[in-house]
Amino acid sequence: MKTIERIDKKAPVLPRKKRVAAYARVSMESERMQHSLSAQVSYYSALIQKNPEWEYAGVYADYGISGTDMKDRDEFKRMLADCEAGAIDIILTKSIQRFARNTVDLLNTIRHLKELGIEVRFEKENIYSLSGDGELMLTILASFAQEESRSISENCKWGIRKRYERGETGGCKIYGYRTKDGNLVIHEEEAVVVRRIFQMFLNGDSCYSIAQKLNAEGVPSYHRKKFSGEVIGVMIRQEKYTGCTLAQKFYAEDHITHKLTKNKGELPMFFIEETHPAIISMEMFQAAQREFADRYGVKIENGIAQTAGYFYHRDGEAGPHPPHRKPHWSEEQRKSHSEYFRNRETAICRYELSHFIECENCHGHLQAQLRHFVDGSSEVAWIDPEHNERAKGTPRPLAFRDSALKKQIADALGWEAFDADAMLETLTKIGANVNVLTLYFKDGHTQTFEYIPPKQIHRKRKETP
Repeated sequence: MKTIERIDKKAPVLPRKKRVAAYARVSMESERMQHSLSAQVSYYSALIQKNPEWEYAGVYADYGISGTDMKDRDEFKRMLADCEAGAIDIILTKSIQRFARNTVDLLNTIRHLKELGIEVRFEKENIYSLSGDGELMLTILASFAQEESRSISENCKWGIRKRYERGETGGCKIYGYRTKDGNLVIHEEEAVVVRRIFQMFLNGDSCYSIAQKLNAEGVPSYHRKKFSGEVIGVMIRQEKYTGCTLAQKFYAEDHITHKLTKNKGELPMFFIEETHPAIISMEMFQAAQREFADRYGVKIENGIAQTAGYFYHRDGEAGPHPPHRKPHWSEEQRKSHSEYFRNRETAICRYELSHFIECENCHGHLQAQLRHFVDGSSEVAWIDPEHNERAKGTPRPLAFRDSALKKQIADALGWEAFDADAMLETLTKIGANVNVLTLYFKDGHTQTFEYIPPKQIHRKRKETP
């Protein structure tokens, strides 16, 4: 008997629509650029929604953000998060420059999206990232985009310096002023406080005490918060209160990171007079700079006292309070105050070698830093992090591991074990020059030895079965 099997016709399976998103970016905050961004958003929204094979997954847009760094591109990062969540199949963008100007960031992002099966389509260059030659073309064109970014950065810097040479400056945020039509105008209520701060400082008040008095009176700072000793110190050294501007005190060394670097003579600075109304006289400002330099032991460069490492009194149990300052100290008082903080007996000494090891080249004390070693242990190491600030171009001491250093000090002194109390009774200090250590004895003679770094014990590899 014949067997007959009935085969029912299956319903056709419709292909799933591709979820398509778009990314747009402009790097400048202006009315024209805002219109450009709105036009890009409208264009891509319409383009995606009119395609019957696509499903609209949104348009991500960053406004006024540079493409050389992804740190502040919130919409870009949100788009990548949605990609990882599986909400996007295709990304449309106008050009490589809009997507990223940093070659490394671009390629890393494209490769990550490729692993997720997501394609990026660059409209201007007509490149699809999942195509065979897509990555090669992206590498070449992204390099051009990054170089173009560098060229634009250099052109902008050139234009800014030319404006400085013509005596032109821009607005800025500064207590005592407000920016109106690109120019600084005096905020009289705050200007009264600025004049008072300078007068209090010249009368002998410290930065810390000035901040305390203003806070006690409820005087608000620029951002309606409390004043601090550091803020007062910056205000006293702000030349703009004289109506003049020292331009290019800082500069962007790298067009990708945009990190500001203090100008220490690498580029010309421009002192521009009468750029805006003055709050204090030039004579009062110069007197404040001299007092600041004398009081804190810093230099005056380009008419401005340099940064001081101490503006305020310590609170709590962290360490001893410094002696109270008096108005117009004598040279003996200033020297005594400086020695106070270099004296081991009055400084904060958390470790047995604190304030005792000194770099022979920059004469700064080595500092304790917790380090994690390859053998899995953690221990304090003695380093000189501020060496280049004090003596750039001179050799820096090694990082001395605390336990090894103590053992070698004990060996040099002929002791069976390290004894901190005996060391302080025998030595005045220890000098460090790269890996050579000098013991300074209280009777005047010295002894040197070479520090030998301990051998690192690597973790054992797991044996393969």
